Amino acid sequence: MGVQLTLDDLRAAVTGTAAAFRCRSKLRPIGDDGDKVFPPTYTGGVYAVEDRRINGRVVRCVLLDSVQSQANRMEEVLQDAFLPNWREMPDDGDTVCGLPMVAVHVAGHGWVTSLTAPHRIHDAILRDSNDGAGTRFRDSAIGQEIVDARLHNAGAFYRYCPTALLFGTWDSTGGEGLDSAKIPRAVVSEIVGVDFTAGVRTGSRLDPLGIKAQSATIYRRGDGGWAFQDGDEWVGAQPKELDTDSAGEPKKFKKGRPSDINHGNVTPDLNRFGDRREVTKQHLDQLPDILRSQPGSPVPIKAFAVRPGGVTIDYALHTWTLSVTQLRRLRFPVGENPNEERNICARTVLAALAIYALALQRERGYWLRSRCELVPETGAELFQVPTGGGTDSPFDVPRFEAARQLLDSALRDAGLTEGSARTGIQWHPTVVRLTPMEQLRRLVELSDNLSSGEAEAELEEAQAPDVGDQD
Repeated sequence: MGVQLTLDDLRAAVTGTAAAFRCRSKLRPIGDDGDKVFPPTYTGGVYAVEDRRINGRVVRCVLLDSVQSQANRMEEVLQDAFLPNWREMPDDGDTVCGLPMVAVHVAGHGWVTSLTAPHRIHDAILRDSNDGAGTRFRDSAIGQEIVDARLHNAGAFYRYCPTALLFGTWDSTGGEGLDSAKIPRAVVSEIVGVDFTAGVRTGSRLDPLGIKAQSATIYRRGDGGWAFQDGDEWVGAQPKELDTDSAGEPKKFKKGRPSDINHGNVTPDLNRFGDRREVTKQHLDQLPDILRSQPGSPVPIKAFAVRPGGVTIDYALHTWTLSVTQLRRLRFPVGENPNEERNICARTVLAALAIYALALQRERGYWLRSRCELVPETGAELFQVPTGGGTDSPFDVPRFEAARQLLDSALRDAGLTEGSARTGIQWHPTVVRLTPMEQLRRLVELSDNLSSGEAEAELEEAQAPDVGDQD
């Protein structure tokens, strides 16, 4: 059993006694042993599978929630805790918020904040927005502070987006190349399924109308409309849509069967294979033995696409770490006035904010996606890992109320001005509001006006861009 974590413990840790804080939790599916969970799928319809050494043995593990996804979840719970009605913020006026954030309202999409934008404070959505005076955000007074901020001069990040100092940020489009701001992660959190066995995916549907696949050839539009030809008569098509292409097919339509527009039965099947791509070794590693081979002969694998069918696991392991060493790399000078006490206070606040995010996540629970919800097997302990080796110091993982009190105490301590000892470093008290630049507004409008068919075609041709994640 650990002990209660205090503000003095955090201050001592960031001054040099700790390398990190670590929390490990064993989780199980809500249906308990044998219940199937569904990991995220990646390009090619595969799970992220690897061997890991756990408790002295090598076991096959599957990723259930990535470091990036975990960071997004912690940002989400923090935003909801500090500003629960952020989605209904008015478009103008000041909104007081206990956690600094920058926000832009985009018509049809609501608020995007520095806690929900993919690249946080350096995201292109914020970059392509204006402040209240119509100045491009990066050229505004606050924007210039953020553009100039670095690891050794992190005050602007602390004031306007402290979560970037925990989960990382990179000014990848700032045009400064290797000199651009790049803050590594201090918090790393991940959930893996340990010692898993792959399952199969099933599917079926009984159509109450009994529409048969051979009843008609369907021509469907990208917007969900469709038509078919009954003899010489087109049913459901407008005359202007009946122009034909060089092959004599109607333009703007895709040829298919009733099942392509979700009419008709779906025959029950187990393997859910298609013929779109070749099965790789990674696919085969995720298939149960019954689908890898048949008595007397292996299943032919060329030109098959595998759709994974979930996994059963021995248990899930949630590992959360806060690198205090990384926090100690951050500096918070004011002008030419370095102050180690200010550095310690700011780092203590960041450590308390990270622990509050962990406590909030545990309080909210581990719903990761449909058919992937986990619950703790046992309570978790928070360990302080010493810098010079030796025995880890155990602490109780605080409940979210206690963690919030710890954070509030750290903020009060950091904001004090007491002679030369503390010069005060504080969070920005209101949401920094932006509006989309005209070109961003128009780009969103054009994108929203694309039909679903055009959007699908674009996705098929597109290459996935480098998201510039900070690791």
